[in-house]
Amino acid sequence: MTASTFRRALGLLSLCLLVLGMPTAASAQDYEVPTVTDTYALENARVVQAPGQVLESATVVVRDGLIDAVGRDVEVPYDARRIEADSLVVYAGFLDGLSHAGVKMPENEGDNGDDVDPGDPPFDEAGIQPDRSVRPFLSPEDSDLESLRKAGFTAGHVVPEGQMLPGSSAHILYGGETANDMMLDAAPALFAQIKTASGYVYPATDMAVIAKFRQLFREADRRQTLAAQYEQDPTGTRRPPQDPVHSSLFPVLDGETPLAFYADGALPLHRVLTLKQELGFPLMLAGLAESHNTVEALQNVDAPLFLTLNLPEAPERSADQDTTVADTTDAPSRYYDPDLRTPSSEAVAEEETNLELRHAMEQEKYLATAATLHDAGLQFGFTTREATPGDIRDHLRTMIDQGLPEQTALAALTTRPASLLGLDTRLGTVEEGKIANLVVTDGSYFSEDTKVQHVFVDGQLYDYSTDASEEGDVSGDVSKVTGTWAYTLETPRGERSGTLALEGDPSGLEGTLTNSQGTESELQSVSFDGTTLSFTLQPERGPSLSVSVKVDGDTFEGTVSTPGPSLTITGERTSGPDGSLR
Repeated sequence: MTASTFRRALGLLSLCLLVLGMPTAASAQDYEVPTVTDTYALENARVVQAPGQVLESATVVVRDGLIDAVGRDVEVPYDARRIEADSLVVYAGFLDGLSHAGVKMPENEGDNGDDVDPGDPPFDEAGIQPDRSVRPFLSPEDSDLESLRKAGFTAGHVVPEGQMLPGSSAHILYGGETANDMMLDAAPALFAQIKTASGYVYPATDMAVIAKFRQLFREADRRQTLAAQYEQDPTGTRRPPQDPVHSSLFPVLDGETPLAFYADGALPLHRVLTLKQELGFPLMLAGLAESHNTVEALQNVDAPLFLTLNLPEAPERSADQDTTVADTTDAPSRYYDPDLRTPSSEAVAEEETNLELRHAMEQEKYLATAATLHDAGLQFGFTTREATPGDIRDHLRTMIDQGLPEQTALAALTTRPASLLGLDTRLGTVEEGKIANLVVTDGSYFSEDTKVQHVFVDGQLYDYSTDASEEGDVSGDVSKVTGTWAYTLETPRGERSGTLALEGDPSGLEGTLTNSQGTESELQSVSFDGTTLSFTLQPERGPSLSVSVKVDGDTFEGTVSTPGPSLTITGERTSGPDGSLR
């Protein structure tokens, strides 16, 4: 932990503890400043080290941003924050094959006014910026990072936004306080698309984009040859022309840097593969939305593949279809008639039904794309670009329902993208010495009812164990928790006490926490399922506090999650819901 990170964490911890009535260095100089630990121990967990490699009742120790130890007989360090994980599953953090997560691009790019020649615009107006790096556009505050972390993604290959050649990519961590914290590797690829320029300037059509790629490569090759000749013998030779756009393509021509193409349909995919065959550049492919139609072509190309996690919604059926006809879409290939011809306008409804059956057949093939690629022997990871993070797990379950083996789905989230991106020595498995990127769930990740409890990115804990809706979720008997409670908080400086007051009904709970100094804080996102009471506290400054306790009759015990160590909190009810004293 750097000195600046330590100071920030210490400051956040002090702000949080003020809410609970604990004196800080600013309010009580006679107390020793607590040490903020970055060591964690997940104890007695089911550890999925890699697909098919599972350790039962094992402990994972995280220290200094790395996995310090994994095993059944691991010694827990004295300064570790211990997390009881006997009902939890630990996976390696998921890897995103291509994404814009964490990237904030400037507005009004390439706006050079009305003087632009539409037939020969500047490179930035044409969407040609391979000399640009994604690094300056990284933003730790990007909301997509938080959404993807909640889905289990902890690192990825991110690219700038733009048109045909937006710039070079980066491998980043999906967490951290600054862009520097996020960076793993710079410029592993140049991002490319069959995408036209904005407005009405060249290249304004897909075929023009392809022609522009050919032109750029020919010119870059010519300039590279001239530069090599000049370097070998510059005497009496005029210095060759140079510019950053063509120079940035030299590593691609040398086979050192791939073009990472995003192709979201069969036609653009075929165009990219043809362009690769013609120009001979190293290739990375992401998207592959209709790759079930291009399996043979993909089998003949040497390129890392990343399949989209964006799936279509179910096709809409005609409002006037009766149940019998609608039910045929459950097995469309049995009812679809490829030779159907409509003899008159009276048979239009029959043709409409046949078209809907064809749509359903195509959707079946689309949803089974992952299984089709697997059956063809193709290895792939996933890309979250264009996918809604909240839908990712549903879409993975759909792929599994359509024939993708669950172990292959897990590999496509972990080991395969780590290997395809060249990150397998640092990420992708739960092994000693690797970066501490972990996903901790309360069951199999692919089960519908499973929730992500914790995510570690570079050893930093993101606690979602008490993550509730803004209004909270009440499904238990509220009479078990309403009333007044006296709480005791165990801290590095001794015990602190206060009161917790709760009121409400099955539609929702609300309440306040009053610390030993008499400061009252309103509870937020109060949830109770009959056993576990959870809520958050939001200081005026700093991150929120998450509180989760198990209620047993008139007592409770649990934890308060802070930016530093997890604190133990216990309580005893002093009055019931009717206000009677106990």
